[in-house]
Amino acid sequence: MDRTTSADVAVITGGAGGIGAATAAILREDGWRVVIADLDLDRAQAEASRIGASACAIDIADKQSVDEAAAWVEREIGPCGALVACAAHLENPHRPEAQDIAEFDRIVATNIRGTFVTLTAFGASMLRRGRGSIVTIGSITALNSSPLVAYGPSKSAILAMTRDFAGAWGRKGIRVNCVCPGPTRTPAVEASYARGERDPGIMTAQTALGHLVDPRDVGHAVAFLLSERARSITGTVLPVDAGTLVSQLWSLYGGLPA
Repeated sequence: MDRTTSADVAVITGGAGGIGAATAAILREDGWRVVIADLDLDRAQAEASRIGASACAIDIADKQSVDEAAAWVEREIGPCGALVACAAHLENPHRPEAQDIAEFDRIVATNIRGTFVTLTAFGASMLRRGRGSIVTIGSITALNSSPLVAYGPSKSAILAMTRDFAGAWGRKGIRVNCVCPGPTRTPAVEASYARGERDPGIMTAQTALGHLVDPRDVGHAVAFLLSERARSITGTVLPVDAGTLVSQLWSLYGGLPA
C-alpha cells in the first residue's frame, strides 16, 4: 500500500457494474477507501456491501446531482484523492443516417458535459489540497472509425478534455490520465451479444492477443495510473484493447498471423 491509498478516498462514477465495479474492487484490494457513485443507488449499495465500500447516488447528466455527491463524499467519507470518471451513456452500432438525434443529445449531455462537471466538482477539493489523481474512461472508438457514431465522438472529446485538465492542473499537484478500453466483456456488452448486435467471435479475431478484454484488465490499468507508481505520468492515453488497434492494418495483408 502506498502513501496515497492509505489516506485517501477513491470515487468511481458508474461503479455499480462492468468496468466501474471491477475497478472499485481492485482499488479496495489496493487499500483505497472506495465510494461507488452510480445512477442506480440500489446496485451501488449492493456492490459496495460486497467489497466493503461506500455508495452514493449520482446522475452525471445533472450538475446539481454531481455537486451534491461531491459534497457528500467530502463531508461523510473523507478527502477525495482519486476519481475514476467511468459513468457513460452507451450506444449500439448503426449508420450515421439512422442516428436518433434525441439519443445523440443524451450521449453528449452525459459523456461530454457529464464528465466535465464530474471532474470540476470532485477536482475542487483536490485543488484545495494541492494533490490528487484522476482517470477518465475513454474508448478505442475515440481513436478510429466505428459504427458508434455518437459514442465515439463523445469519447474523442473526453481524450481532449483529459489533456486539457492535465495541463491546467499539473502544477496544482493533480494528474489526469485516460484509459481507453477495447472490446470488453461487460454485462452490457454481453447483453448486446445476446441480442445479435455484436459478434464476440468477430471481435476476438480482430485482437492481436486473441482474446477479449476482461473488466479487471481495465481496472488494473486504472489502479496503476491512480497510484504513486505513476507519479510522473499525466495527460497520457492508454489503450487496454488486447491489441485491437495494432491489428487493424494487418487485414490489408491477409490478416494476423496464426
